[in-house]
Amino acid sequence: MRRIILDTNLLVLLIVGLTDEKLISKHKRARTFVPEDFLLLQLFLQDYQQIVVTPHILAETSNLAAQIGDPDKSKILQTLGLFISVQEEIQHPSKNAVNSLYFARLGLTDSVILEILPEGLPLLTDDLSLYLQAVSAEHQAYNFNHLRQEYL
Repeated sequence: MRRIILDTNLLVLLIVGLTDEKLISKHKRARTFVPEDFLLLQLFLQDYQQIVVTPHILAETSNLAAQIGDPDKSKILQTLGLFISVQEEIQHPSKNAVNSLYFARLGLTDSVILEILPEGLPLLTDDLSLYLQAVSAEHQAYNFNHLRQEYL
């Protein structure tokens, strides 16, 4: 089974778009994207059967995804709940991540992501710092902005 880690911003885009593509331009955290980005993300993810997440990614995603008024907020969080129920969640202690080389520069969520990448999981992110760190550590990583330039 092919698996991939999806970073927070792209997971917000995925959840908002799955809820209703029209919300992408309306949502505070998703409006940096366009509907074509959502389609590109879906196309890219077709090659993977499982999106791997961490509690840190999910907490950030939940907080960011909820930055819209009801009834859209409730619909988005319902979609997130359904997503969480079928995805693989990897636990990694925060106390290990804060002792990593990455924490002071990238923060907790990205440090955890970099700590679990040695499990052979590729990463898809739109965060340049995270992408560069993953690539410099010789992990398989994709920068969504590169995909945008290539396909849009």
